[in-house]
Amino acid sequence: MSAEALLAPSPPDGAECALASRASRDPGSIALSWDRGRMSYGELNRRVEEFASHVRTMGIAGGAAVAIAAPSSPRTVAALFGARRAGCVAVPLHDGLAPDELEYARRLVNPSLHYDNYGLHSVSLDGLARDGSKRFASFPDVAVAILTSGSSAAPKAVGLTGRSLAASANAVASRLGLSSGDRWGLCLSLGHIGGFSLLERAIATGASVWLWPSFDAGLVTRALMQGEVTHLSVVPVMLRRIMERLGARRPPTTLRCVLVGGAGAPTSLLEEAWEMGIPVATTWGMTETASQVASAPPALARSRPGTAGPSLAGTEVRCDSAGRLLVRGPTLAAALVRRPGVAADPIPLDREGWFATGDSGRVDDEGLVWVEGRADDMILSGGLNVSPSQVEGVIQELDGVSDAVVFGVPDEEWGELVAAVVEADSHVVDPDGVDRHCRRRMARGRCPTRIVVVDELKRTQAGKVVRAGIEERLAVAAGGGR
Repeated sequence: MSAEALLAPSPPDGAECALASRASRDPGSIALSWDRGRMSYGELNRRVEEFASHVRTMGIAGGAAVAIAAPSSPRTVAALFGARRAGCVAVPLHDGLAPDELEYARRLVNPSLHYDNYGLHSVSLDGLARDGSKRFASFPDVAVAILTSGSSAAPKAVGLTGRSLAASANAVASRLGLSSGDRWGLCLSLGHIGGFSLLERAIATGASVWLWPSFDAGLVTRALMQGEVTHLSVVPVMLRRIMERLGARRPPTTLRCVLVGGAGAPTSLLEEAWEMGIPVATTWGMTETASQVASAPPALARSRPGTAGPSLAGTEVRCDSAGRLLVRGPTLAAALVRRPGVAADPIPLDREGWFATGDSGRVDDEGLVWVEGRADDMILSGGLNVSPSQVEGVIQELDGVSDAVVFGVPDEEWGELVAAVVEADSHVVDPDGVDRHCRRRMARGRCPTRIVVVDELKRTQAGKVVRAGIEERLAVAAGGGR
């Protein structure tokens, strides 16, 4: 059967086209590996077609959503691309979602089918799918819907087209010099844009992917040391766990790139990783841009610590008058479902096609992007603008500190006071120590006046700190303040 005959009814673009084409040209090349085996591109393509056929026999119309909530595995990958080949919108969900979170996600996208560890079945819960509505009915090119992290608000579903995913994969491949000989380690959830885009990128270049059902620092570190993985994509907390496992060992030269994104990585963490011989590349992106907007390969990232690198080919970045970063280019999503029960709206763009991100920063004269924090998180204390990310970076320099969240709390005299919740070993770090460290490094007005040290900060499934409710945690832990 020709590659064209295997394509979905939707436009032949993105990894779906690349998968069929690769299977036709080089069916024996390895697509997926895991602890107990491996699978060729030809076999993966066959399983994708089987899944698509099964969806069609269930009478599901094109454009319907198929929710996929299962750990990373060959079956899950086949389901994702099989749903797309059947003309449906694939919706990967983190398999670790709590029952209430899963319920919310399903009401958000209104799936006709749900795939999990027990297989594929129709959704028949009351209020779901029975009205026949399709969230992305007005956007027939949408191939995949990814939920945002929900670190500061309820998740939204972002509708991405095959073309936007392909544009991202090709631009990242060009920036990082990727090829079919790469072996990517997938330890991020496929329900996270960082994990899903890795799979798209690998298929677009013909690379192989090593699958783990979830992140396990020991297993990932072992794969790195044994040369099974050449490229890895992680969030900062994962990088820290891998470094702890490595100890005094240095990774082999087979490891060529560790892409760090998802949350702002402390410069101190990056510098420690570079000293250990870990080839860290820094990046900035979001679900609405099909993953990366800007990336700095390892050499550039180390020479200019703190930068996210230049914007990817075809993507433009600029700042508005308030310092908010704006993005324009072919990787932008098409649509957004903001809450359950409503259809998707177009992604919000201005007249010139610019998307306003939630981040503030700058683009320097060399075209390097520098992200300085969330645009809406700026603290105004006594007339002084305080950047939470700047203060967090200073706190994270302190030995024993794993992470920190800085924010403003209302105050009658100053408008807002700077507060910090610090994740650290409480036997090593205390609020007074954090206070002394900050006063040595910053002007008094930027230093937190309320500090609480906790053993662990709550995180999303994607590894981002959950900022919602952090104020209440400060009040409870500090008994009203410090």
